[in-house]
Amino acid sequence: MNNIKDKLIAASKRALLGLRKTVGLLIAVTVIAMLIVSSFLVALRLDLRPRTDDANLLAYYANIAPQVSGQIISLNIENNQSVQAGDVLFVIDPEPFQFKLDAIRAQHKLATLILERTEPLLHKGYVTAEEIDQARASKDSSKANSDLSQWDLVKTVVKAPFNGKVVGLNYAVGQYASTGVPLFTMIDTSRWYAVANFRETDIARMKIGSVAKVYVMSNPKQIIQGHVESIGWGVTSEDASLGTGLPTIEKTLNWVRLAQRFPVRILLNNPPDDLMRIGATAVVIVHCEPSQQMSNLLSDFNSILNYFGWFNDPDIATAAN
Repeated sequence: MNNIKDKLIAASKRALLGLRKTVGLLIAVTVIAMLIVSSFLVALRLDLRPRTDDANLLAYYANIAPQVSGQIISLNIENNQSVQAGDVLFVIDPEPFQFKLDAIRAQHKLATLILERTEPLLHKGYVTAEEIDQARASKDSSKANSDLSQWDLVKTVVKAPFNGKVVGLNYAVGQYASTGVPLFTMIDTSRWYAVANFRETDIARMKIGSVAKVYVMSNPKQIIQGHVESIGWGVTSEDASLGTGLPTIEKTLNWVRLAQRFPVRILLNNPPDDLMRIGATAVVIVHCEPSQQMSNLLSDFNSILNYFGWFNDPDIATAAN
């Protein structure tokens, strides 16, 4: 009886050990399979949705400079203030321009009177045709100077060219403004962009209009929708010497060849005003079509998933279709 009992115990131990080995093998195979599937899904996500954190927010801006010189007598703005197109930003002292305009108008009036008095004398021979031509030229010149002086007077009032924000204002009333010298900058807030520098291997699959998602570092939880507006066609190489002809590229021996990055401009759709700042750091994800290699893998992987009834990943479903 004892021998039979011992044999039964030994057989049970062997069966339990075999079961443990089988379960361990199944667990190992399952873990390996999950790692393979996870790696494939990560590669698929990176292929379908290339991502870069080398991105910044951008908006068009204009350096505001007066078109006439003079002392600022009125400043109607503050730093970081929002303004509307047509709002008066500042006023330059108009008195010198008004005096100049009055003087030129008087000259024009005199030139007109002289021409009116001398023209009837031409037929009588008291004046020559050349003198009449000079009188007419004097009248026309004074009229042109009058119009120019009127334009200068109007330009003493500087208005906002578009809706935007005032930045970089460091002057007060009394500052002498010079023609063409910027006093501050205005940011055009009507259109905001994210300029993302993607590798050349990624932009090959991007298209104008591709959907993009932008995350700003100041609030990374908020998704800002956008689309690809343009893809850069050229950048300057650090080793290139640009002259009058083709660029000369220095020969270098690099064991690792890094893919060049090109700027991709993303137009943001109704971005939140409180997050929009030029130069703000952003992360950009663009929805792309799969590469040819990934398409081939997708076809094979799709067959395997269909065989086992696993077809739950939306990226795989979209790419397969």
